[in-house]
Amino acid sequence: MSDVSQVSPASPATAVARPSAREERAALERRALDDLNALVGTVNREDPDPEALEDLRERLRSLPILSKVLCDLHGINTGKVIASIAAERTAVEALTAGVSHLRDELGYKDAPALERPLIEHVVLCWLRLQKAELSYSNALAGTQTLTQAAHWERRLTMAQGRYLRAGESLARVRRLARPHRQPLQLNIGGQQVNVAAIPTGEQG
Repeated sequence: MSDVSQVSPASPATAVARPSAREERAALERRALDDLNALVGTVNREDPDPEALEDLRERLRSLPILSKVLCDLHGINTGKVIASIAAERTAVEALTAGVSHLRDELGYKDAPALERPLIEHVVLCWLRLQKAELSYSNALAGTQTLTQAAHWERRLTMAQGRYLRAGESLARVRRLARPHRQPLQLNIGGQQVNVAAIPTGEQG
């Protein structure tokens, strides 16, 4: 007959540890992502299952952020412009981080729904302005005809104009919603420029 008193309790190494709340949340997120990927795969077929298609539509209606997860047009446009500027991975990562930082500086995280697309537009216009500046500098480094020089000058001027107009639109909306907020600042040619909203009486 064995002596029960001699049986040692299970050591910590052999005990079954319960997953932490963080681990449980991560597991739930993985399952949700796998489920979504499976649904997307079903819908993206040439002849999608009607029930799966309706399921996706219902999820998009009930969870609006899902539309941006599945098709982030701003991210797609930004990625294409960055890819056209930089070839090396380091430069791509640096530009991507810079775009994210600029968006944060413009207050994207705390901005109301009306301002967020305008902030994204300012960021995209800024990125396209940098591409125009780079193209202009590369063109001037070589031999250019007057026609070619005028072409690059026009492209740069147009990019600057789009950037400023995007900033003015954002500033106007902010002024109408929050009149006591500090004026919006944009970087033009390495200088910080305050962009004041156009008074409503001056709009066409």
